[in-house]
Amino acid sequence: MMRRILALAGLSAALTALSFAPYNLYVVGFISITPIFYIFENFSLSKKQVLWIWLVWTLVLNLVAYHWIMHTIAVYGMMPAFIAFPLFLLYALGTGGKMLFFFYFLRFLRQKQSFFSSIPLNALAITAAFALCEVFGWQLFPWYGGNIVAGDLYFAQAADLIGTRGLSLVWIALQFLAYTAGKDFFRVAKSWRRLFVESQSLQIFIALLVIFHVYGAVQYARFSAYESKSHKLLVGVPQGNVPLITSYGERPYIIARMVAQTKKLVADARAANTPLDLVVWPESSIPAMEYARSSELQNAILSLQSETQTPLIINDIYHETHTGKDYSNMWYLDAEGKMRASYQKNFLLPFGEFMPLGETFPSLKKLFPAVSDFSPGKNFTLFEIATAHGPVRAMPLVCYEVILPDYARAFDKSTLHKAPFIINITNDAWFGDSYESAQHMALGTMRSIELRTPIVRATNSGITALISSTGFVTGETKLFERTNRVYAVPIMERTTTLFALWGNLPVWIFILLVCGLFLLKRWRVR
Repeated sequence: MMRRILALAGLSAALTALSFAPYNLYVVGFISITPIFYIFENFSLSKKQVLWIWLVWTLVLNLVAYHWIMHTIAVYGMMPAFIAFPLFLLYALGTGGKMLFFFYFLRFLRQKQSFFSSIPLNALAITAAFALCEVFGWQLFPWYGGNIVAGDLYFAQAADLIGTRGLSLVWIALQFLAYTAGKDFFRVAKSWRRLFVESQSLQIFIALLVIFHVYGAVQYARFSAYESKSHKLLVGVPQGNVPLITSYGERPYIIARMVAQTKKLVADARAANTPLDLVVWPESSIPAMEYARSSELQNAILSLQSETQTPLIINDIYHETHTGKDYSNMWYLDAEGKMRASYQKNFLLPFGEFMPLGETFPSLKKLFPAVSDFSPGKNFTLFEIATAHGPVRAMPLVCYEVILPDYARAFDKSTLHKAPFIINITNDAWFGDSYESAQHMALGTMRSIELRTPIVRATNSGITALISSTGFVTGETKLFERTNRVYAVPIMERTTTLFALWGNLPVWIFILLVCGLFLLKRWRVR
């Protein structure tokens, strides 16, 4: 019996992983949790058995979708394979905690069926429990249920109302309804006609699916039309494919190479009668560079600006002299090369840009020398880009920040929703030729829908791309190629979405209402 149960758990995890990037079989994502519902309804499980189900589910999911983490730990964390694999397992178990709580709730629900005797109440309870697990479950690279099926762009459009976490509620509710509709199919003697008439689960499932897809189709068409009619900002991105680790002696060559590539990018655009409004250098285009303290780099960029007369955004390490702190920084330089604005990355990547507990236990920094020692920034700063059509504001996000819905929304709210597009610079070379870059882009794509702001994704090693306000991706580059791209970024009059205003408030209201219903039901039973 236990082998069958564990096989079903593994199947569920594999389907969940395959529905996400880079596989994007999002259709199976709408049924990937149904084997779990089957397990918990049909088998009386001990706490230990639930733990084994969770272990299999979590490990299969991470091995199929996130095995690239082992490569990163081994190659760039400078760890031997016999250490990298156990660390990967610890990561998988640590980030899978939300599903452990969810599985234990399903076990509890089976034991307390008297509280929720009807399918709608069960659906509400399960959906609220999953929402709570997502809110409190820790993840290094946060994926939510809404991300799993975000490849279905019509379904994903509702993120402008309820955000990615709100889509998670709908996702898990649809799966439970699909499971109970499947039970109804066998109960009514396999008659499809009777199933449509008698199955409440199927009726609600179809209603939800139709409502969200109709809304999505309308919003997709609406914002696609807005973008086609809007003014375009021409942004050039030189994807340099610069090595992660370079010696000091290689720096002049790398600077000269990036400058030459940028000059060609600007010259080609002018020759095509499409002069650029802005050039964006990806993160780590020149590794470990400090623009403010490098006369060599300053002279090279001043020479570049005098020739191209095009505003430029670069990434460097900003050193704060009076504190000794270092920051991952973005500079906005005008057409003459003058520093007009800067942004220090606020939300740092644990184990990549800082070592958790490293200040308390300095020995951890020595144990993991590849981990950077950056400090978080404190301010939200928009870049005001001077163009022939007037100034245009841009929201800068560095690497990891784009995958955090709450952070991007807080940035947008703090700057009064004034940025019509996002510039996301990143360097995914740390993860090798793996699925990470596609997954990073897929997670970040939801910010374009939640806030209805296109995203220019400028990466050192790929995937560089333009993401529209509908989440549609164009102009993707290949991994580890040196190439130039020009993107016509639609600058629309900013629409403040309900998610930008409310955030996760609808999710919390839903959770509180279901908890209140649960307490009322329990009181009546007593």
